[in-house]
Amino acid sequence: MGGGGSSKSTNKATQAENLRQANIGRNVDLVNQVYGSPQREADYNDFLGASRSFYRQNLDRQKATADRSLKFAMARNGLAGGSASVDANRRLGEDFQQGVLSADRLAQKAVNDLRNADEQSRLNMISLAQSGGDMTTGGMRAAQQLQANLAGARAGMNSDALGDVFSGLSSVYETSRNNAAERRGNRDIYNLLYTPGFGQGSR
Repeated sequence: MGGGGSSKSTNKATQAENLRQANIGRNVDLVNQVYGSPQREADYNDFLGASRSFYRQNLDRQKATADRSLKFAMARNGLAGGSASVDANRRLGEDFQQGVLSADRLAQKAVNDLRNADEQSRLNMISLAQSGGDMTTGGMRAAQQLQANLAGARAGMNSDALGDVFSGLSSVYETSRNNAAERRGNRDIYNLLYTPGFGQGSR
């Protein structure tokens, strides 16, 4: 009889363990289902597009400023349309293309960081499920975590991340300003020296 009681206890323990493992399996499946949903893939694509747009707008603003600065610099030195202007504009175009690539790299990195954040939180929730944690609201918690990750990724976009894409043209602007200042100085000296009556003294 004692042996029968022991057998019943073993069966109950086995049943309890089987039930626990089944619950864990269901919870893990639920977590994976939420994190691997088609909607989340759509979220990644939307975020990638938004990131590209964000960084491209920053690049376009920089280019507009660089275009104006270069135009004024060339006009200030009487170089508009000349070979120096052509060379400077070619450099600006090359810098812009590099900026486009940098903007895309930043957007790709942003979405990869979001994927990594999702994967880390997915593993955390699976670990909770496997440790027997209460997962009665697991699906809701997973969805909330996904939204938190997306919000964090959006907040992490930095308008300064591109840096000064057209900094290579700064020497052109500086030279232009220096030459203009030198011409103004020479003109002032010329006007002073050749003003009628200058240095003749009073008679």
